[in-house]
Amino acid sequence: MAQDQYRCEECGAMFNSREAREEHNRMTHSIYTCEDCGQTFGSEVELESHNRMAHPERRGMPRR
Repeated sequence: MAQDQYRCEECGAMFNSREAREEHNRMTHSIYTCEDCGQTFGSEVELESHNRMAHPERRGMPRR
């Protein structure tokens, strides 16, 4: 493995920077759960979209 590569411990994907690996982990391996119905999403953006559509009465930022 080259010195300038970073491996994702979850899936083994390789990245050229720690920042790129962290972004990958946040977007790919984080699970965001709707507090109202329990549905899960891979990103906060998807959860926010779900909340706007499925729970329009909900206000504020969703929690991870």
